[in-house]
Amino acid sequence: MKRRHLINLTSLAVLACGAAGANAQIVGSAHDFSNAGWADNQICKPCHTPHNAMTVDINGYGTDRLWNHALPAQSQVYNTNEGDLTRDDALDAKSILCMGCHDGTVALDSFGGVNGGTYIFGSALIGTNLTNDHPVGGAAVWNPTYEGSRYNPRLNWENQTFGDDRMGRLQDMLVDGNVESVISCVTCHEPHRRGGNDFLMRIDNTGSQMCLACHIK
Repeated sequence: MKRRHLINLTSLAVLACGAAGANAQIVGSAHDFSNAGWADNQICKPCHTPHNAMTVDINGYGTDRLWNHALPAQSQVYNTNEGDLTRDDALDAKSILCMGCHDGTVALDSFGGVNGGTYIFGSALIGTNLTNDHPVGGAAVWNPTYEGSRYNPRLNWENQTFGDDRMGRLQDMLVDGNVESVISCVTCHEPHRRGGNDFLMRIDNTGSQMCLACHIK
């Protein structure tokens, strides 16, 4: 009985991995680091770990996701359309996870408690000046009447849904002491490349269709 039970579990594991591989499509994407020497020939390890994951809070929310990668310093300043703000005032929790690589202040190979020395470069380097990027976090509060934000475009808002059903969810963030729904990096980008669009975008932007999913023009 024990042997049969083990075989059944193994079969289920193989099926589960096959299904995950078919749906996630991270293999071959911009987040497939398996060919990078600093990633220990693994795809998931630079960001996730099954054991001893980080448990620190980010802007009032846990890292969750079995997170394994170092984060920007809490004191890190970002230049935003709302002024110069420290990490937790500038960004929602999911965007902070992204910036752990993309702002260039933390090495790509700083994961698993190790400080690395390989930094992101080229077009993938967003940097800490966000004034020339689509607003996220505290500069992108989803509320047309929010007086504290200059980012106040005319956006689709129907029955409290956001864009169309292919777009990512808004994220909760503490802004001026209130929990607000904000646009996040993961609202437009899918880090695991489901859908297979360029730049890990959730929607193919041909004809600006991703932009028009939210912006009324």
